[in-house]
Amino acid sequence: MKRKLITVLGLVAAAIFAGAGTSQAADVVVYTTTGGGRAGWTENGDTLTVCDISSDGYGVRGYVYTPYSDAPQNGTVLIKGNDPSNDGNCAAFPGDLSESIHISLKVCEYAGDVVTYCDYVKIR
Repeated sequence: MKRKLITVLGLVAAAIFAGAGTSQAADVVVYTTTGGGRAGWTENGDTLTVCDISSDGYGVRGYVYTPYSDAPQNGTVLIKGNDPSNDGNCAAFPGDLSESIHISLKVCEYAGDVVTYCDYVKIR
């Protein structure tokens, strides 16, 4: 009986440790409020991808940033990149960010100095 109990406890402990492996990658996509562009974050490889998907006269700008606690839609920019035209290609911007910091992803449309139609999402 003791041996059976020890075996069962050992299997339970092994299952708990097996389930506590490395964390899953957090790949995220966010679209501008008009749907004219998107930005994506690939966690495994730390890459920001920015895509202008509408021929509307606006380019698309993406940001990976550490959000301010009192204004999470803004923060300290860590990676920034533009896709200036809807030519069927997206632009990629690699980085090397610590896994221990909080980051968010933001995307906006822009024309000259005008930045508008932004949306954002928390990554981690």
